[in-house]
Amino acid sequence: MKKSFSHWAAVAVFVALTGCASAPAAKAPGAVAPSAAKPTIYSGAGESESLLKAMNGAKMDAVKKAVVAMIGPAEEQANRAKLTEVLYNTSNPNAYVDNAAMETLRKDKIGEKFIYEIRIPVNLQAVESTLRANGILKDPTARDSVQAAAQAAVRPEGVAAPTTAAAAATTAAAAATAAKELETPAVYEEATPEEKNFLRRYIDNLTYMVYFNEDSREDAFLAKAAVGMANSNLVSAGKNAVDYREVEKLKKDQKLVYEEEAGREMSMIQWIAQKLNADVYIEIDAVTEGESQGGNHYGSAKVNLKMFESSTGNLLGSVPYSSPRTFSKTSQLDAKSNALQSTLFKAMPLAVEQSKILLAKTFERGIRYDLVIQNTSDSRLMTRFRTRLRSKVKDLQVISQSPEMTRYAVFLFGRLEDLEEIMYEVGDSIPGLEGMEQVMMRGKSITFNTGL
Repeated sequence: MKKSFSHWAAVAVFVALTGCASAPAAKAPGAVAPSAAKPTIYSGAGESESLLKAMNGAKMDAVKKAVVAMIGPAEEQANRAKLTEVLYNTSNPNAYVDNAAMETLRKDKIGEKFIYEIRIPVNLQAVESTLRANGILKDPTARDSVQAAAQAAVRPEGVAAPTTAAAAATTAAAAATAAKELETPAVYEEATPEEKNFLRRYIDNLTYMVYFNEDSREDAFLAKAAVGMANSNLVSAGKNAVDYREVEKLKKDQKLVYEEEAGREMSMIQWIAQKLNADVYIEIDAVTEGESQGGNHYGSAKVNLKMFESSTGNLLGSVPYSSPRTFSKTSQLDAKSNALQSTLFKAMPLAVEQSKILLAKTFERGIRYDLVIQNTSDSRLMTRFRTRLRSKVKDLQVISQSPEMTRYAVFLFGRLEDLEEIMYEVGDSIPGLEGMEQVMMRGKSITFNTGL
């Protein structure tokens, strides 16, 4: 029954998509256009002695299938080493999938190993961005082709595909129109001069957290040194940087807390970034090489920096950079360290600037905050609350709703403390919610209890 429901749900999505394409409804003034990042569903399987690693392996298996569909099996095989370096070994697979829509098909433990099988939407735009940044993908129509193929692949038994050339042409035209509509930039209400000024100040004062790819085989000393070099670069440029020792301390002391709070919802690095109030976290993936000739030592480094937005884990971009050959009289390790420092000196400013540009675009309708409200059993009361709150912020979306808990995405040109003040103001204005209290604040997330 579960499998049948999933198939028919996929059909409903496909029919809705082609229906909208053939007769698009008129958009009301100020309406928000659909996102260009259209996810496509793939299956994946993972196996590991760790449940979390098995689940992440299943996610990346789904991503790998999307890559194969996008560039073809031959190209995927030819670029396997590069793909492993810049994509498959990521410590944050949630940047490439819609974790909230993941469907677990199998979760077993056989001996010492966990088996995890899933179906999950893959964000083709995020995958495409990484492939383009690393010179692996050049065909601009690849993503649309993959979406069309994937939609055809999920058609359930009993639903016939077009059998005539005319029907096939009609379906293709509808899919192309829908894809074009999805690529239309979203239009939001123009920000006021005060809001634009707030956003500029906010972007200029972002806090960055740097860490090294945990799956890298690079020398541990050089890995730690690379993070120190990156942080030094940030501080010297007047940016806010999280102390690497704080990151290591949380990883060591808070592992169980992380697994209880967010093990399924986000990677540990993203969770740590939120805990330490970092706006952006940057993953360093580096490979160094060295050689010695007599008393002369030489080194080189290839670095790939990936930037993620902490509240969502979304990939902001990547910056690949290679160093020139460096020289040292001291040791080969010193030559490698010099190469790494030279590369990060050039790459970090690019990563920061790219993060600022993309976040400014992301925040054009306000900073996104996650709002959780506990004890929401009175649906009429919560509807009045939602209407009143929407008038106080730039935008409000319902993520999930139940009698026990309701989750919202709130967009606001302000800080989390400003949202807290708005919540109390709105609660005090609605009979029955005067007892609303804040119970937790973390990163860009805030939780209240209605007191009902």
